[in-house]
Amino acid sequence: MKQAIFGFCVFAAACSSQPFSPTAPSGVAGVAGTQAQANGGAANVEVTFTKWAASPGFGGVTGGDVPGTFAGAVLSRDPFDNGTIVQLEARYEVIGQDAAHSFVAHIEGKQNNETQTAVFNGTIIEGWLLGAQVHATYDRIAPCPAFGKPVCFTGVIRVMPGSAN
Repeated sequence: MKQAIFGFCVFAAACSSQPFSPTAPSGVAGVAGTQAQANGGAANVEVTFTKWAASPGFGGVTGGDVPGTFAGAVLSRDPFDNGTIVQLEARYEVIGQDAAHSFVAHIEGKQNNETQTAVFNGTIIEGWLLGAQVHATYDRIAPCPAFGKPVCFTGVIRVMPGSAN
């Protein structure tokens, strides 16, 4: 069954009295520096994020190379018969504190409900680094006390600038 959720919800990082910068999920930390050669000499851009369910879609905060806010929506959701894997298509929007570094990515991939992780690939379809390839991962965190949420997702969006058209 396909379900579509359209729309965006943006939460300002300033909602909290404490500064917060999301960190990389446990399974993906430390993969960056040597990617520049594979990307035409341009270093990867790494955006860390923490997102949570909002109405509609997802809201959250970003850090790393692009501190700011996060908005997103699931465009399609197709669970496998095994109940463990879910094929997802989504739209991720990073709104940088420096507006020149904002972008929208269209991504597709799989979420593993057993390991509580997900892996996606896609392309920047609007904004900064238009046409660049992206690789996104996240871990499901429950509970999520840093934001007072029952569940959140913390991850990394890697943008490969040298892959842009």
